Amino acid sequence: MVLNTGESEQGLSLLWPGGEQARSGGQLSNEVIRDLALETLVAGMCPYSPHRDSIRRILYQLCRDSAVIAYRQAVLNDLLHQPILVEAFKSMLPLLDELVLFTYPHFAGDTSLQEVIQRAGELQLLVDCVHLLSEAFKGVDGDISSPGLRTLRSHIDRFITEKDFQRVIKALPEILSDLRACTSITVGVNLDEHLRPEEAVLLSVNSERFTEHGLLDRLLGKSAAVGKGIAPLHSLPMITESDNMITGGLPSSGPARRAEPMMVPLFRDLSGVLEKTTQPIARELKRYVHLNSQFMKNLRPEIIFFVQAVELARKVESLGLPLCLPEIAPGEERVCEIEDNYNVQLALHLSGQKPGENLAGQVVTNEVILGSRGRIVILTGPNQGGKTTYMQAVGQAQVMAQSGLFIPGRRARISPVDGIYTHYPVEERLELGTGRFGDEACRLRAIFEQVTRYSLVLLNESLSTTNMGESLYVAQDVVRAFRQIGLRAVFTTHLHELAATVQDVNMNTTGDSQVISMVASYEEGEGQADVTAGDGPYSYRVVLSPPLGRSYADRIAARYGISLEQLVDLLRQRKVLDEKTEL
Repeated sequence: MVLNTGESEQGLSLLWPGGEQARSGGQLSNEVIRDLALETLVAGMCPYSPHRDSIRRILYQLCRDSAVIAYRQAVLNDLLHQPILVEAFKSMLPLLDELVLFTYPHFAGDTSLQEVIQRAGELQLLVDCVHLLSEAFKGVDGDISSPGLRTLRSHIDRFITEKDFQRVIKALPEILSDLRACTSITVGVNLDEHLRPEEAVLLSVNSERFTEHGLLDRLLGKSAAVGKGIAPLHSLPMITESDNMITGGLPSSGPARRAEPMMVPLFRDLSGVLEKTTQPIARELKRYVHLNSQFMKNLRPEIIFFVQAVELARKVESLGLPLCLPEIAPGEERVCEIEDNYNVQLALHLSGQKPGENLAGQVVTNEVILGSRGRIVILTGPNQGGKTTYMQAVGQAQVMAQSGLFIPGRRARISPVDGIYTHYPVEERLELGTGRFGDEACRLRAIFEQVTRYSLVLLNESLSTTNMGESLYVAQDVVRAFRQIGLRAVFTTHLHELAATVQDVNMNTTGDSQVISMVASYEEGEGQADVTAGDGPYSYRVVLSPPLGRSYADRIAARYGISLEQLVDLLRQRKVLDEKTEL
């Protein structure tokens, strides 16, 4: 059986059924990644920085295919219930990291000696990885239900029984022992009448390294037979990273390393001589040409993703917060309904401040009801009332769901989107010469140049850089356009008048996406902390409700000590106002 080509590897993937990428909704923009705090999520998933790129490539590429998402969910669910597989995957990661080093294309100047060493190392890593997986699958408690892991198990079972694989298991220890035993060589050099080297012959391959004689030994003429030279060792020169120049000593700046041996004529010639000793090993390794580690290298980013996904799920559950695998609804339904959703970035941040503490009741959960009741939410409420936190949580849940991850919530039903677009306040770009409102308008138009009815748009205090009358007029036009397209959107705003007109927008604008008003309101509760603002006795909940206008303004003012009563009292204390001054 040939294992390096053909169907067996093409269909081997934990992310893609059949091994082929399905349609995707495109790459998330840098703005969306920033606005949804997705880098915090990546860091929370993966403390080991070199592995984060593998997670980013999967998380930031929206998958729209419901079957693919379900395929990933099944793998993740199996892993969560089979810790022995997760531990095997974790043990494999250092091996897979090292295996990648053996996959770079050989340089034109590489010698067969280097190829032999690389191939032997690659085979050893392959054997170790296959054995780890084989033993883990044997130790699985119960059945594996996910097609992805079943396919991997079948492939490993076939691989480990292949004749060439069994041969290489027996041959590798001796091959590696022979290679590792080569730590020095003895070369005989003939000189001409001018004492110039003219011929050389390899005398022996040794298992001991040569060292220098001390000065006294050389003066006394002690024998070199004990493996000590009568002159200083000729070492590879140092190379300076900063300027790539070979120096006689330590570089003045930048890290230093040994020069590449093949770049130094003496060592290149010696390596050529040594090749002859490895020819029997090279001939032996050619017998295993069909044993290809490419399938393991292909699995590396997927294994990183799933290992860290399990770690994230365990971490969040240890905080006392709910997680679920969402039901993936058809795209046509354009639905995102989540029970007890919360901002995972906020939860991870709070867990860092309160290590080991149960966060149930400290992180407020909310309902997400984008669907038949309303796909376009106008979200109003007080400053620091949790509006942005709520909207961010909606976007995070959508990204996580389409990656196949568990999402924050008790239950969820979510349709994939073809794109996520955010519009947050940014610093004015003076070079554009458009002013803040002009810049906002240009960025909004760019969104409309891309969205479809299957998109998700998140607007955070948009159109707030002009006067209220103009802001309201433009915001109404934007919302009406959203309704006509039929997309999903959350629009956080201080324009209470906009939320008050939702009934009029629904009645007088064609479209099948209902516009609804939701309010981020105060909720006093025992033991609950204001995790969005960082202080005070309040927590915040987002509810379906008409706008509350400015009914909380007095409460906010009192919180910061600027209610009329508080200000008058302050001025009386300062003797600026007379005690008899009335409010």
